[in-house]
Amino acid sequence: MTRTPEEVVGALAAVAGLAPFDETSTWQDALFDGEALRLPDEPDRVLLAALAEEYAQLDEHAATVVDRAHQDWLERILGIPRLPVVPDRVVAHATIDPKVAPAVLPVGTLLRGGKDLAKRERRYATLDVLTAHGAALAGLRSLVPGGNPAGRPGAAASAPEFPLEPRLGPNAPHTLRIWSPALVFSGGTMGVDISFKDASGVAALTGVMWRCSLPDGSPGDPTVGIVSGDTVSLALKEKCGAPDGEVAWIEAVVPAHVDVPETLSFTGVDIAVTSRSEVVPQAGFYNDGAVDVSKEFQPFGAVAKRGDAFYLRCDEAFGKAVDEVTVTVSVMAEEGAPLFLSVGGSGVPTYVYNEVSQQIVQLKKLLGLSSQNVLDKLDLIDGYLGDRGDAQVVWQRRVKGGWQGVGDPSSAFTGVQATIADDIASEPVSISGQPGHYLRAFLSKGDFGWTDYQEKVAAFATKAVAGTTPKPTMPVPPVPPIASAITVRYTTLPVAATRVESVSGWRRAEQPPTGSFHPFRRAVDDSGATGMVALGLELPDRALGSTVSVWFDIDSASPCGVADDVPARWESWTGTAWQPLPVADGSRGLRESGLVRFVAPQGWPSGCAGVDAVSGRWIRLVTEAPGMLGVIRGVTTDAVVASFVSAEADPETDPSHDALLPPGTIKGTVSPVPGVKKVTNLSSVRGRGPEDDRGYRRRASALARHRGRAVAAWDYEQHVALGFPEIAAVRCLPHTRSDGTRRAGSVGVLVLPDRPDEPTPRPSVSLTGRITDLLRPLMPVGADVAVVCPLYAPVSVVATITLNRGVAALIGLETITTRLDALLHPVTPGPARWGVTLYASSLVAAMERMEVVEVVTSFELRNEAGDAVEVVEVDPCRGLYCSSGAHTLTVEEQL
Repeated sequence: MTRTPEEVVGALAAVAGLAPFDETSTWQDALFDGEALRLPDEPDRVLLAALAEEYAQLDEHAATVVDRAHQDWLERILGIPRLPVVPDRVVAHATIDPKVAPAVLPVGTLLRGGKDLAKRERRYATLDVLTAHGAALAGLRSLVPGGNPAGRPGAAASAPEFPLEPRLGPNAPHTLRIWSPALVFSGGTMGVDISFKDASGVAALTGVMWRCSLPDGSPGDPTVGIVSGDTVSLALKEKCGAPDGEVAWIEAVVPAHVDVPETLSFTGVDIAVTSRSEVVPQAGFYNDGAVDVSKEFQPFGAVAKRGDAFYLRCDEAFGKAVDEVTVTVSVMAEEGAPLFLSVGGSGVPTYVYNEVSQQIVQLKKLLGLSSQNVLDKLDLIDGYLGDRGDAQVVWQRRVKGGWQGVGDPSSAFTGVQATIADDIASEPVSISGQPGHYLRAFLSKGDFGWTDYQEKVAAFATKAVAGTTPKPTMPVPPVPPIASAITVRYTTLPVAATRVESVSGWRRAEQPPTGSFHPFRRAVDDSGATGMVALGLELPDRALGSTVSVWFDIDSASPCGVADDVPARWESWTGTAWQPLPVADGSRGLRESGLVRFVAPQGWPSGCAGVDAVSGRWIRLVTEAPGMLGVIRGVTTDAVVASFVSAEADPETDPSHDALLPPGTIKGTVSPVPGVKKVTNLSSVRGRGPEDDRGYRRRASALARHRGRAVAAWDYEQHVALGFPEIAAVRCLPHTRSDGTRRAGSVGVLVLPDRPDEPTPRPSVSLTGRITDLLRPLMPVGADVAVVCPLYAPVSVVATITLNRGVAALIGLETITTRLDALLHPVTPGPARWGVTLYASSLVAAMERMEVVEVVTSFELRNEAGDAVEVVEVDPCRGLYCSSGAHTLTVEEQL
């Protein structure tokens, strides 16, 4: 107990009141007025005042004797040293001028930002060499087990749309694409067989959807195939094609609810057209003249001559490896009436038919007369229907620069059905300036009666001039072949696909020239690892061979519990495969925020088929414990760790080490660095200042008590609280697992990190590991330790607030929101509020105490489920209420 000089004088006055001065008064009456000295300038009063001053100092000295003796015993007798200071650290990012890249920050480069406790500029020294290349993020991609529970295709997430949470990524794609020119068609339907060579597991393609490319390169509507043995049969509709210069394709798409056909393997793929609806040819030509085959046309013109040809272009059919082809010709008469063919194959028009009919009627009337008259009439009819010449039409295809017959010759212009069975139905040739694939109908003999007609015209003229009897009849000119429609149908031989490629997860793989191809897999590599995160950087060639530093901002997926290293490795893409990459991994396998440093390999290519990327230089982390991957909130290149540098002569006495620098506080380097435009901090870790006397006595006394062992709950709390300055509060929970359940022999250490920028701070993986590493050697044999996370109860506030006069709404809203979040933050001055209940009324009162608030006119406290409540209860052992960060505040100004 210490007293002031005034209190000592008052005590003297109280004692003097007990000593008589004379028969009627005491010494208090003689020397004091109440508790103060009377006539303080008198020598005896001055002496008493000086005595009071000395007595107060003696009190102060006596009050510290015990502590100083205790401290002397701890320091001198027991030899327990004080804890050394621990500088706070920051992760800094350098922004460089791309025109002069790269820029180098040597070890020890001083950074500036913020003020220390003495109001001097804080300085930080870099701990590693940083070669800043100005690299941009090309992409971030992850693949972990998950996706649709029915098929479990995997979850494939991608960034830079952060945050990237691997387990919540969309269903991983699994497709098999097959390229072949045989797939091209337009209109109608086409049957296709896809045959897999030396295959196994083809039955697993049941339920897979198939779709072919459209002429613009986009995929068409999906259809289902029929699997039989090693063949999948498809019925394609409408069209299939590709942009100019490209090849049509068809792909199998594994729906998310269908098991991935990982057992499928093959050495090759054949495509065969098994059926095709009627195709209208692209064009027709009579010799070199164009013919419109979409309506009635004369294939050999109005006057056919031997050697004439009708060319039929159909690139779809005649450009493929046709097995069988059928050309169908429809022949019609005038006005759609049935067409009667002559012996020569020419059409007989209606007026000829009517004339012949009249002659037949007359013939019937003459049946009773002499037979010579009947023969005369028959001769007349024969003049109309007689042979017009022995025409022969041969269908031909282009082979080795010449024309080769297909099918059987015909005496009329009819279609053809033929087996070709060649690699190409007809070689390309240019007809009338139009290159394409053609079949032609060649008039190799006859002329459909034109020579006979000319002879009969000459005979008629001779008879007419001679005046013979009976009077000669004018010959009827032959009608040339007329077709109203022409179509093509075909099938093809099985033809090897020009290219086969699969996308499974993020991997894009092409069928090799030899060996078996396994297109689908859920694992990320051949060893069976199930999870990966790939990082792509846009690095210039000059960066190859240099160190690359990348900072990962991560929310740990498993911050409490197992902190042991998991089987994981880093790899880089070589252009054809992944190869091991030595990495200094401060993120513990992307389980927590940390700096990842590696040397860019020489010859590191741009683009990566392993993650289906056309640009960027890629590395990846492959892990066998994908559930421990954290949520990646950001990736920053050109980062380095820097440590606080004290300006004191003895840094061990500088309290400025105990700091947690807010992001963005660092503004640059102390001295200019060529090429560096700006340096700022991304993250920071609190340091530890000099240990004060009270803290030393408490720690050293605890050490003398537990003697470096962890037996009682208090021992655990002391070891953790004193060993880790970045922890705000710690609590020991006996017989507790990391998930909070009970288990005998397990000591739960409940940890609240000192992270004011995080609404729900949880210990990182590395902190968890360091805590367990510290405690395990100190614990009894058979006991186990588990780091436990707090149980947070997020709350949100919906309120209407009237501001004080003179407070702008924008400023008032920002102030109230900031103060409210700080009020609800788990890390607050004083003891941690484990298990403390939150009342709505306490928040209202706290808000109305804010200097910008006049009154809260309406208020609603909502729990995590969004329900309005008056009280928020938390777990009595681990519970902490916190801000959800989703308040709805309405502020009103006053005039």
